[in-house]
Amino acid sequence: MKPVPTWPRDFLRVLGIALFGALFFTFLIWFASTGLMLQQNFEVVEADGVWAGICAGVMTILFPFLFMEHKRPDDGFRREGLIPLTFLGVVASAVIVTLVALVWPFFLGERAVPGTVAADLNSDPASFFLVLLFFIGGMAWSMCVMMPMMIGGYKVALWLLLPYLGFVFLICFAGVRVFENPPSLLATMIWVAVALSGLAVLTVLAMLRNVIDKPNPQMTAAEREAAYQKYLADRRRRGLTNENPLPGIDGPQPPQHPPQDPRR
Repeated sequence: MKPVPTWPRDFLRVLGIALFGALFFTFLIWFASTGLMLQQNFEVVEADGVWAGICAGVMTILFPFLFMEHKRPDDGFRREGLIPLTFLGVVASAVIVTLVALVWPFFLGERAVPGTVAADLNSDPASFFLVLLFFIGGMAWSMCVMMPMMIGGYKVALWLLLPYLGFVFLICFAGVRVFENPPSLLATMIWVAVALSGLAVLTVLAMLRNVIDKPNPQMTAAEREAAYQKYLADRRRRGLTNENPLPGIDGPQPPQHPPQDPRR
């Protein structure tokens, strides 16, 4: 098992992977703009607002996996400091992804309808703010669905599998709606509510992290000493005088083979 890293190292790891993911999906948008990306039926993937919305939605779906690390005893979800890690991780990662997405309109070009978020992301503050809210809300709610599945075991994962699949469809559909339409006050207010409610629920789930997955009890030094003394007392009661607690060395061991006659 890997040791649990410090909080700053965990936070920087999440931001680093978020930046890498944003650059990867930016590459996919650029690659689609070249006309070389094909679907399974060999049709060309159009680099337009729909494709940008799908990429944005998939990024929010993948966000919880930035925390996941099965080689750690906490599976990547800290037992201490998880609340600020998830809250700041969502907000900071959303800012990073939105800043990287500012180059998307250059790759989309004329395929993005003028006046839509996909076309005006890097020139219209309202479009920028709407996309930022979309990433915050999408990442926060994605964490709310996935975190119990990851730390609660397979039974919790099975119960939440259907809601998770529904969320995947809904967030990708919402991403397409955001990028294919002009920014509006109504859409902005909706995503303000989605972002704030997602952060609030995520904070509560982070507080319940050790309730969903209870930590193994750790013995204090005094408890270990008391257990050791109890172990020694039990050995004396059974007539075992050697007080070495290590198994396999409880006293002189009989030879594995009878001694050989030196005259032979």
